[in-house]
Amino acid sequence: MRESREYERHKRERARRYDNADAREHRRRQTNRRKKSSGGNNLPLVIAGIVIAVIAIVLLGSGLFKEIGGSREKADLSEYFGETGEGGTILIMNGLNAEGDALIQNGKPFVPMAMANDLYDNFYYDGNEGHLLVTGATSTKEGAQGNDYFLSGETVYISLDFINRFVPMSYEVYEDPSRIDLITQATSVVKAEVSEETEMRVSADKQSAILMEIKKGESVQILDENDEWAEIRYQAVKGYIEKEGLSEGRDSSTAALAGGAEADASYARNLRDHKIVLGFHNLAVSDANSYLKDATAQTKGMNVIAPTWFSLADNEGSVSDIGNAEYVSNAHSMGYEVWAVADDFTNSADINEVLSKTSKRLILEQNLINLAKTYGVEGINIDFELISGETGDDFAQFLRELSIYTRAEKLVLSVDNYVPQDYTDFYRRDIQGRVADYVIIMGYDEHTAASGEAGSVASLGFVTQGIEDTLKEVPAAQIINAVPFYTRKWMLEAGTLSCESLGMRDAQAFLADNGVQAAWDAETCQNYATFEKNGVTYSIWMEDAESISSKLAVMTAHDIGGVGCWKLTQETPDIWDVISTYYPSGN
Repeated sequence: MRESREYERHKRERARRYDNADAREHRRRQTNRRKKSSGGNNLPLVIAGIVIAVIAIVLLGSGLFKEIGGSREKADLSEYFGETGEGGTILIMNGLNAEGDALIQNGKPFVPMAMANDLYDNFYYDGNEGHLLVTGATSTKEGAQGNDYFLSGETVYISLDFINRFVPMSYEVYEDPSRIDLITQATSVVKAEVSEETEMRVSADKQSAILMEIKKGESVQILDENDEWAEIRYQAVKGYIEKEGLSEGRDSSTAALAGGAEADASYARNLRDHKIVLGFHNLAVSDANSYLKDATAQTKGMNVIAPTWFSLADNEGSVSDIGNAEYVSNAHSMGYEVWAVADDFTNSADINEVLSKTSKRLILEQNLINLAKTYGVEGINIDFELISGETGDDFAQFLRELSIYTRAEKLVLSVDNYVPQDYTDFYRRDIQGRVADYVIIMGYDEHTAASGEAGSVASLGFVTQGIEDTLKEVPAAQIINAVPFYTRKWMLEAGTLSCESLGMRDAQAFLADNGVQAAWDAETCQNYATFEKNGVTYSIWMEDAESISSKLAVMTAHDIGGVGCWKLTQETPDIWDVISTYYPSGN
């Protein structure tokens, strides 16, 4: 029994061991199967993990990447240059954006005539007869339509190649956006070569936008530089590149500007070596020439007489003429030069019509020169007072062309002008100062019947301002200021203002007849009187020896070229004593 129980116990123990081994083996096999199974099923997870890791690296490392490689954002060059005109081409002149349109026509660059005149103020277009003229000191050149210029609406565009005949320059044309890089001022530049392909950026910062990619070997202009960055200019674009992209060498030079061989600026002025003391002799008919001695009987120190002989006669350029050779001979014997006056006061003629057409303008010019030569005068005085604003360019061209003739004939060319005001700028005193010999200021008519108020004909402030404003455009030696030998008597009756012009002697007689004594007005530097008689209030600002002396003091202080007097026979004798004090013997 005991053996039997022992045997049973051993059998159970052995079975338990076998069961445990089987279980362990089973678990081992199960584990192996799971491992094998997990090796295939985990692949997508592994790939997903890798992708996630890469994205994380990109996201986390983007700041570092930018810091190392810089922004790849591209700047819009059209926005960089700003808006363009209708032509769509940007003009950069001497490094700065120029105002106004530029055009590319048949592969050639064109700019408006206004820009051309900024470079060489001698271009003129006759829209009536279709001429583009370039008038210098000795000759006129004409451009060919289509090749040298063309019209777009009311704007005349002139090719840079044509302008280059008169103006030294260099230019390059670039695309995207269309632009012209024009250089007209030779300046020293520093250049360097790009040593490796690099980016030009908006600012000295890797994170700023890229303006342009610049290839290795390209030459760029260095504007400024420090240890890390250089400010450069390339193809008319300014920006920054890293210094490491530049070669170490620097080339400093001044680029030569080609062209300009046809520039014609030899304006040899026919100035006198003494001050001018000019008296205007107002003549209406030929017979009045016989009164030369009477008109000059009381003058002292006068050296030029200007008779009003020539007037525009019609719209074809004809000239009416009351000149007289004997008058010239007598004037010469009295020590006077004769500068014959040509005016535009004839009601039957329109000066604007004549000047705006080249064919008629040339006829007028030739007629004036022929008359001057016929009478043997020393000069021509142009007194065109009816010019309109629209004809200002035509008047300037008339003076350019006429000056070629007067210069060749050694005639003095003088031009009469209103006291400078904004509304008379079109008389182009700047051009007058270049092409004419003398620019005469009509330093009077401060107040006229059209003024709507009583006032001085020529207060000292008015005269002074006229001289100083003219000096801004004309050299002092070429300026003559004309003083008035007349004044205006103002009358206010029942609220209505009117005036009457009086010569100096008549004005003094008017006050004497009414028992009135004028008193000095320090503001106008004139003797002033006002009184009432028979319901009329009279006012008068006298022109006399004292007022003229004040004006002459200002004129000599500015050392201008002389004095003009409008007009002979209206003055009192003491005026010439005053004038000869300031200009003794016309000097």
